[in-house]
Amino acid sequence: MTRALRRAALIGCLCLPFAAPALAEEPPLTEAQAKAMREIVRQTLVENPEILAEAMQALQTKRVEAAQAAQKAAIRENQSQMVHADDPFLGPKSAKVAVVEFFDYNCGYCRAAFPDLRETIKDQPDARLVVKDLPVLGPESVAVSRLALAARKQGKYIEYHAALMTTRARLDEPTALNVAKELKLDVEKLKTDAQSKEVDETIARNHALAESLGINGTPSFVVGDTLIPGRVGPETLVKAIADARKLAKN
Repeated sequence: MTRALRRAALIGCLCLPFAAPALAEEPPLTEAQAKAMREIVRQTLVENPEILAEAMQALQTKRVEAAQAAQKAAIRENQSQMVHADDPFLGPKSAKVAVVEFFDYNCGYCRAAFPDLRETIKDQPDARLVVKDLPVLGPESVAVSRLALAARKQGKYIEYHAALMTTRARLDEPTALNVAKELKLDVEKLKTDAQSKEVDETIARNHALAESLGINGTPSFVVGDTLIPGRVGPETLVKAIADARKLAKN
């Protein structure tokens, strides 16, 4: 037995009266025993500092697992809000799997992910992309989200959304209105509808849901009972859809 193991065994023996309720009748450690135990612990850590690294790694793993469990619980608790009747979406309405995306039109990662995201959804006939405007990058993003959501009134949200997501310039209200003109949207109606109570409620609902799920950045995706932060590649998304498909069958 190595010296470190002998020390660990001795620590265990000294700690046993505290760890085992069955031995509660044993007398407490004397001052000398307690001092000896502290010295053994100190010396063991000095001689074997990797023990601390292992303990910190185990603690970090435990925290990550706890956070993931909490996220899954939050998703389950908010399932009724995950896909709202007013949410715009790409793909078949009858799709069994919903890929829920929280995004900002001025988020570079959101824009970069959009082409792959759109193609992946096309290749997954039982999945649809539910898009939730989460303007977090300033008032310009809020203005653009309002205009995009207002396009629902003219039945052109999907076309407008795709055009905005593939625009290279930073988006603000004037730029978004120019895109709307190119798509032959009624710009004056769009500006009026952008200030509607319905748009207010949609944005507020999305922010409240994101807060409940612990989402603090875009893009963020919820697929099944899993939250995926950041840009998602096709392979990751296909796997998440497959996992959600299995979950739906159980």
